[in-house]
Amino acid sequence: MSLEFSQTIPAESSWCEVSRRAIQANIQLLRQRVGRQVKLGIVVKSDGFGHGMTACAREFVAAGADWLIVNFAYEAVRLREAGIEAPIYICGNVSAAQAPLVATTRARVVLYDADVAMALAKAGRAVGYSVPVHLKIETGTHRQGLPTKDALKLAQLVNQLEGIELEGIATHYADIEDTTDHRFALAQLAQLQEAHHWFKEAGFEVPMVHSANSAATILWNQTHASLVRVGLAAYGLWSSKETYAKVLQVSAAAGDDVPNLQPVLSWRSRVVQVKEVPAGGYVSYGRTFRATYPLRIAVLPLGYHEGYDRRLSNLGYVLINGTRSPVRGRICMNMFMVDVTHIPQVEVGTVATLLGSDGEEQITAEQLAGWMGTINYEVVARIHPSQPRFVVADQGVESGLTLH
Repeated sequence: MSLEFSQTIPAESSWCEVSRRAIQANIQLLRQRVGRQVKLGIVVKSDGFGHGMTACAREFVAAGADWLIVNFAYEAVRLREAGIEAPIYICGNVSAAQAPLVATTRARVVLYDADVAMALAKAGRAVGYSVPVHLKIETGTHRQGLPTKDALKLAQLVNQLEGIELEGIATHYADIEDTTDHRFALAQLAQLQEAHHWFKEAGFEVPMVHSANSAATILWNQTHASLVRVGLAAYGLWSSKETYAKVLQVSAAAGDDVPNLQPVLSWRSRVVQVKEVPAGGYVSYGRTFRATYPLRIAVLPLGYHEGYDRRLSNLGYVLINGTRSPVRGRICMNMFMVDVTHIPQVEVGTVATLLGSDGEEQITAEQLAGWMGTINYEVVARIHPSQPRFVVADQGVESGLTLH
């Protein structure tokens, strides 16, 4: 059975659907994984990994997330402007000039710079808010962070400043997703634990210690500590095939069920034209596709600007009326063409699924990533903000969709 839509679907030519049911299921699974004593932080940076930041943030909080995690100060501002009151942790770079944004949004930040510490303290005093900071410990990723001895010096400065307070220490794993050999990651965890020991020896109270990303949260209970920072898994996607393979191995050894992550995002478009291509005719720029027999093609009104990657030219497919429809010719900036010769009842307004399910067929972010030669993170994160995001109650094919 092909995908049926209720009259509540708007008239947009292309759009994304965010499944409330999938978000709730994923948050419930993650909560069961970490328990009630560990704060469940959900990463909503980069427009919610392309799913829509504010809409997803509301749904995550409603489903039981404790913290929201962003990368930039402007993202914290957007969440507050949307009326979202949950604790916000800024995990990326914050400059001294952005300190007032942090203070006025009542956010907390990762810290590794003394000048930023002083600017945060000044901004905090100005609004009567003591900005919580989390010192980043360098354990092997060499992106952000400080060696433990330098982090201790920065902690001393933080303790001397009014308007700022030490809330935690953290690190980030370099290689927990792309391998089934986790010795390096576990060595990083050991360095963080050693750093925590030295902080306590130096007399610092460190209320929170954290390191766990999606893979660590699912694989290793010993990484949970005070807070987990879950990204892709909250959106129902596995961070890598290696992570999934390790989960299968660990679950089998423990006699547990494999966690059932449920993809949150579907991406759809409407057919805007159906036309005939004679045998020998070319499709799209560069004449990279030539029909060897008469074809019927459908034109879809989005392209690489909207995030449907040009690397999918003559390689990807979409779902129309529950059937695979291959991409023909090069993907253009704002449109691309698919072959519907074999699919009956395709007309202007017929819905095509670029990502998600239609009937018994499904296109996953992992499949798109494989065709593109990249990772599923990029597939979803690069869907352009111009594509409307709608929270839907369900993705059932018979009951239609209810928009909120």
